[in-house]
Amino acid sequence: MLQVVILICSTSLSPMDCQSSTALDVIYGPQTSNAMMCGMQGQAFVARTAIVGRSPDEFIKIRCSPLKSVKAALRQ
Repeated sequence: MLQVVILICSTSLSPMDCQSSTALDVIYGPQTSNAMMCGMQGQAFVARTAIVGRSPDEFIKIRCSPLKSVKAALRQ
């Protein structure tokens, strides 16, 4: 299982440097069974919310993480 993780990062960061630890906000989306569905559901999740267009100084990165690693990160 994969977890959709949406990172909202400052445009002062490069996309490679946009990680959970450097993001302005981290939003956990739905769980999916494979990488293709994770990407599609991540895009659909963003499209349905007010995340898009929050600020011109921010960008969104959708990441698909194994569910075990997301649960471990939430416990910290």
